[in-house]
Amino acid sequence: MLRSVSIALFCLIGVRPQPAGAQSSQNMVMISAKMGPKSYESAGPGSCRHTPTAAIYGVPAALWMVGVTGAENAAVKSMNLTLWKPKNGGPQQFSLSLSTGSSSHRIDVGGRGEQIGSGKASVVAAGAGGRIEVSGKDDSGKTIELVVTCPAFAGVEAEGG
Repeated sequence: MLRSVSIALFCLIGVRPQPAGAQSSQNMVMISAKMGPKSYESAGPGSCRHTPTAAIYGVPAALWMVGVTGAENAAVKSMNLTLWKPKNGGPQQFSLSLSTGSSSHRIDVGGRGEQIGSGKASVVAAGAGGRIEVSGKDDSGKTIELVVTCPAFAGVEAEGG
């Protein structure tokens, strides 16, 4: 279900995930998260994508997307993060969904829909990859500090016009 929701979301905003058989974007993604008093460290294969030339609702923006599905024994079971930075100086938009063995957390800020939680995200470039750092509060008001490290970002396939 999450995959179909993600595909629908990307089609609505003008980009879509790479088709099966496209150049692999699997990276060993490192996740360091603190949610309330609990800390989680996890590393596993994931998809890291970036394009400086996307658009959301007709506004030119840079886009970063990271998706991770952890192993059964991983501290972080799944994490999906999408970050938009409009080039017109408008507010950033990001969506975070993160699940551990015992809890799920969600933040959606800056978009046209219902705001869930609050927070800010930043990107620190490092060669072909970098870190995305999120600081905020989730849908239940729990504080989240997240650092996602991607050794490389693959491109994003554009769709539409």
